[in-house]
Parts: sequence; structure tokens; C-alpha cells
Amino acid sequence: MDWITCTKSFVTVVDQGSLAQAATKLNTSSSALSKRLAWLEKQLGVQLLKRTTRSLTMTDAGRLFYQRSARLLDDWHQMLAETTSTYGEVSGVLRIGAPLAVGSRLLVNYLAEFIEVYPNIQVELHTNTPGQLPDLNLDVFISRELTDFNSSSYIATKLFNYSNGFYASPSYLEGKPLIESPEQLAQHNCLMYGTHGHEQEHVFENDIRLRLKGNFTTQNPEALVAAAVAGMGIILSGENTVKRELLKGLLVPVLPELKQPVNSAYAYYPKLDYNHVKTKLFIDFIKAKSSPAER
Repeated sequence: MDWITCTKSFVTVVDQGSLAQAATKLNTSSSALSKRLAWLEKQLGVQLLKRTTRSLTMTDAGRLFYQRSARLLDDWHQMLAETTSTYGEVSGVLRIGAPLAVGSRLLVNYLAEFIEVYPNIQVELHTNTPGQLPDLNLDVFISRELTDFNSSSYIATKLFNYSNGFYASPSYLEGKPLIESPEQLAQHNCLMYGTHGHEQEHVFENDIRLRLKGNFTTQNPEALVAAAVAGMGIILSGENTVKRELLKGLLVPVLPELKQPVNSAYAYYPKLDYNHVKTKLFIDFIKAKSSPAER
């Protein structure tokens, strides 16, 4: 008996839901698995599973042990794969965390090509709250710069700069007076992102402050862009967020010289005792795809 074999057996039993199915997957017998589980419980001094003839149920201790051991086993396999692979042969799961706007409007555009270049890498994209601290269960965490975040457990690397500006659909602007100054925006319907209501104050370069008003607000970036394309109003957004719509002519810049102060997007990833091959490939890929001006 050994820890890795017995722990892997326990995780597989939980994943499969029965000893018989787990035994088939591991190419062993149910009695062998039962002995491994008994050994594991004896070593830990706690009961991990409540077993009856019809069902398996995790105890609280079993649930905690499963969550941690499943992740550690996965890390172990990833470490082996990354240690023995060359860049062109990297495989395994890459867990990426990002706010909804970044994940659905930016990363998705890059991920299709990334997976095409590295077909053996499987990607999991997790949605996080803007400003949320990194999660050790993720391989890489994309976020704006976390200025008050100082952790010895993470490495931070800058991906690209971005600055928000105004965009609207040609149908919305048609028949309206040409917008030539920031003050004129107060006369227009501005579509709001977030939970701060239908009237928001925003700061722009050269210390310009504008109070914007509108009849539509949402926390869903896809809905916000769709509303702008539908001609409901003017959107304040990053250029990369609406890149597809700009290329198709569905949206056009409004007062392109008026921008919010430049922010930076960062990749945070945990410090580990082995190379982050998949993570490094992904970060380098995103950096290469961002425009020279952004970098």
C-alpha cells in the first residue's frame, strides 16, 4: 500500500460513484479498492466514506480530503507531463480565471487559436469577480493590476495596457448632431456597466470628469455591447472589448481622443516547485497577440 495509489483509488471511487465502476476504470477489483480505502482511513484516522450495499456517501472529512487530494493528484500529473514534454508536445488542463468581460469578450478570441496551436492542452475558463484575489486552484488568473495585493505565493506579469473610450452604432448616431465635445455626452443616452445605477461619474485623461446618464444598466458585458449595437445608446468600453463590432462596422468611435487613464491587465499565477509550461505558453501567446501599442 502507498499513499498515491490509495488516494487515487479514493478519488476515482468518488468520481465514479461506485466501487465496481472505479475498479473497471482502474483495471483492478472491487475488493482491492476496498482494501485501499480501508488502509487510507486507517492511516488518516477518520472515516472518508459511508458505504452501504447501494450507495457511497462522503463524510465531511472525506469531502475535504477529496477536494484537496483531487487537486494535488492533478498537479502531480501535470508536473510529470510538463517535466517530460517539450513545448510543442505539452498536454493537460489549463485553468484560467478572468472577469466575465475579459473572458467572454477578449480571451475567447485568443483561445480558439491557442488551442489550435497546442491541441493537447484542454482549457477551463472560470469567471471571477472584477478585483477578486487570485485562486490557488487556478493555473493563471487574469485581472487588472491588484495594487494592494502582495503575496509571496504568486508571480505577476504584465500582459497589456488598455484604456476605455466611447463607442456607438451608426444607427444611434444617425440624424443626431455631431458630438464634438465631452460636454455634449450629457445630452446622450449612455449605457452603464456595473451596479452603480443609471447615473455614474467617470474620470478621463487631463482630469476631465463627466457625469453620464442612461436608461440601461447591466453587469453582463455581452448584453451591454448588444445594446450598443442595437442603437440603444453610447457605450464606455475598451477597444479590445468591442474589436469584433468595430471591424464589422457595427460600432464606431465617439470622441476618439477622449480616453480614460491607462490601466494594465496582469496575469497572476502561483509559485510552484516546477515549471509552468502551459501557463508560460499561454501568457506568451497573449502578449504576442496584443498590439505593439498596447504592449
